[in-house]
Amino acid sequence: MDSYRITIEPRARYLHVQVSGPNTVQTIERYAADIRDACVAHGVFKVLVVVRLHGPALSMLDVYKAVSIASDAAAGLGIRAAYVEPNPERSTDNLQIGESVARTRGIPTQTFRDEAEAEAWLLE
Repeated sequence: MDSYRITIEPRARYLHVQVSGPNTVQTIERYAADIRDACVAHGVFKVLVVVRLHGPALSMLDVYKAVSIASDAAAGLGIRAAYVEPNPERSTDNLQIGESVARTRGIPTQTFRDEAEAEAWLLE
């Protein structure tokens, strides 16, 4: 069984995060909490997240619930997040749903395929 893995690397103006593991609600909740905690610990609230989850896509409702909980927990921290799905064979639909949910809760997010584009948006 593949397990959840996260690496968080402080960069000059943001945190660079790589997350991998099963595509489950629990994984989303866990990496969202880990990212929030890292932002607070480092005092850095811009985050570039490279998402490498595997397995079947989650339902829109599951994504909505997981991101709602995570966004509510991060509200007021000033987090700005760029999410990258580097695998062209995986849909970005769930990341885009999550993006919409987070934005309605005041957390600017954007989904990308390319890290350089994500970094440019994050630092603008």
